[in-house]
Amino acid sequence: MIPGEAARAANHARFARLVARPEPDIDLALGALMIAAEDRPDLEFDPTLAALDVLADRVRLRLDRGDSTDLEIARLHDVLYREWGFRPPNAAEYHATGNSQLDRVIERRIGLPITLSIVELEVAWRLGIAMHGIGLPGHFIVGMSDGTLYDPAGGGRELTRDDCQALLRRSLGERILFHSGMLRPVGRREILARVLRNLRSVYLAKRDWPAALAIVELLEVIEPTDPEHPRDRGLLLGRMGRFTEAIGLLGRYLAERPDGTDAADVKQVIGIFRGRRN
Repeated sequence: MIPGEAARAANHARFARLVARPEPDIDLALGALMIAAEDRPDLEFDPTLAALDVLADRVRLRLDRGDSTDLEIARLHDVLYREWGFRPPNAAEYHATGNSQLDRVIERRIGLPITLSIVELEVAWRLGIAMHGIGLPGHFIVGMSDGTLYDPAGGGRELTRDDCQALLRRSLGERILFHSGMLRPVGRREILARVLRNLRSVYLAKRDWPAALAIVELLEVIEPTDPEHPRDRGLLLGRMGRFTEAIGLLGRYLAERPDGTDAADVKQVIGIFRGRRN
């Protein structure tokens, strides 16, 4: 095994151990950094974790004993969005892989809504603030147990239900209506899976099949019973010219889901791969 492959295998094993922990014990920042390490096996995690500690310390300097939670959150937002300038990407920056990689988000202070939310959650938890993530369709926000909602991609502004509907309309159009079930807290595994899906989309758009494959393999660690991950691995292996492996995975997928809506398409792809196999 070449050094890069050995480092990736070690990272996958470490990621598997992390997400196997009970939900409250999963270190969200560490998991996000393991995802970032997929295309940079030599990535050091400690500087990013230390930067999160520094952000929390900056907030503490602005707090007095007995401050309300509302005031703590206001100071948190002052530090993250007004002093440090964390923001979402503009149109030209949107498809950069760094927007989904926690170390680069903290370094550049630019990230997708979900990675900005990870920064806010990690700093809030260091301050003892019980904040949670909320995965709206097409957007990611954070919330409190009393129902208060904040938008990290909007500079930490407080959101109403109407604001949430406006966010849905902006990202997905008029076809989805907001309802209260969308505000359920999401767990740390689910947050990491959503980060992985964002990265998968970026790598697929770039036609970077090996990078997309590595991300799908991490998704399969989190969601081992999802049959679509082996299918996706098979499709990507075929794109990479590894036709025998691809045919095996796609064949197993069809055996498990012979009546799937994509069964005919998968059979056609298998036929194409068989014709190209040496």
